[in-house]
Amino acid sequence: MKSHEDHLSKGSTVSTGESLFAGSVSGALARAVTAPLDTIKIRLQLQSMHGTKTPVLKLVAQLLRREGVSALWKGNVPAEILYILYGGSQFASYSVLDKAFCQIQSDFNVDLPSSFHSLFVGSGSGLVSTLVTYPFDLLRTHLAANNTKSFVPMTAKCREIYANFGVLGFFSGLRPSLLTIVSSTGVFFMTYSVARDAARWAKKEMGHEVWGVEAICGFVAGTVSKATTFPLDTIRKRMQISHRKRVREMLVEHWKLHGLRGFYSGFGVSLLKTAPTSALSMAIYEYTITATRKVRAF
Repeated sequence: MKSHEDHLSKGSTVSTGESLFAGSVSGALARAVTAPLDTIKIRLQLQSMHGTKTPVLKLVAQLLRREGVSALWKGNVPAEILYILYGGSQFASYSVLDKAFCQIQSDFNVDLPSSFHSLFVGSGSGLVSTLVTYPFDLLRTHLAANNTKSFVPMTAKCREIYANFGVLGFFSGLRPSLLTIVSSTGVFFMTYSVARDAARWAKKEMGHEVWGVEAICGFVAGTVSKATTFPLDTIRKRMQISHRKRVREMLVEHWKLHGLRGFYSGFGVSLLKTAPTSALSMAIYEYTITATRKVRAF
């Protein structure tokens, strides 16, 4: 495999247009591959709201028996829109913030290590992408949580949320979502930066490129970020469904009912989904930019 530039390195020359296009492509393709795992993850995160705790394999068997194979793709339309918008806005804002933060460091004669630079820039990109895509994330959660055999159209769910909660209903659970995703995205890009630095060191020591370095580093980054922020993600999903409960109220209630382990309900399946998604997303993003530059060079 040929060596590829790290298009997310500090001070990268990637333009906003390039990152917007590549991010949208990576989001769409990564989601298409991992949609069933996302549905199972959401069901596991939400099941204890109803006082149940079903093992993963039993949950999948029940879902397939009661709702059919197509149930694994419930909520996929808003999720595809979500991933395209999220991927595009995340990587585009990362590109913009990277350049701005580099300029600020230059103005103040400061040079942060690349890992800390990526932490701050990644957190900012997570904030932007969450605000842009949140209503679709909420719709995805509601549609995936539907445990009846019939599909609920996205438009019908939109009308239901609006009728019951108004416009603000589409932003239910936004605060814990911001905390979760900003933290997760910051940790993700910081870990990716550290992993790419390690890969460059390995290349220097071995004399050749690490095969699939983008995917490997994305896999590692996805695993670390998910492990550190999963409890917040669990609370976020439950607040999206409950609408009226506050963060502290939800935390206390969940702790009393399920203890610490309850905050990691569905973590195994979530990791099985997140790590491959991150690997695919980063590999597709990096290769899309490389490919588009080659096409433009002709």
